[in-house]
Amino acid sequence: MPRIEKVSDFTNTLASLPLEHQHRLSKKFISGVMHLAENSRLVPLLELLTRPSCSEADMHTARAIAQSVYAETSPGSDISEMKMNCQSTHFIAHAVLVCSASVKPGTSPIHVANKVANYCRMAQLCLYMGHGEEDPDFSKAEAEYNKMMKEQIAILEAFLSGQDF
Repeated sequence: MPRIEKVSDFTNTLASLPLEHQHRLSKKFISGVMHLAENSRLVPLLELLTRPSCSEADMHTARAIAQSVYAETSPGSDISEMKMNCQSTHFIAHAVLVCSASVKPGTSPIHVANKVANYCRMAQLCLYMGHGEEDPDFSKAEAEYNKMMKEQIAILEAFLSGQDF
């Protein structure tokens, strides 16, 4: 198995996987940031995320919950007071929407896991931007982004080697 060293390696490796494997990885990525969500309606999704596979009804339920939270946490047209912790929840809900969306057969390449990974990194970034000040503080954001990217690469490498799944 070739080592994943760059973001492009990560993206290409994820895109080469079958949809079922992308869903399993997506659920693992989301599980890693679910604790950042500040909306109790997302809590039941944690149990769904631990299942190896979900029924169509489960996916529909997850999508409905995520859609509701996504709409509720959207900044809309008033971003006068950007609440970064609320934005973390918004990105997590968006990741669940991507993971639970039905994909039409023949769509190629499929980028479900990569999109979910990106939304999870955005959720993490929002948490580490300073809040309450006049301007956001990005001093911790780059280090946290790099840390999460390494964690996601480790998850993918563990999956590819048959560990932890």
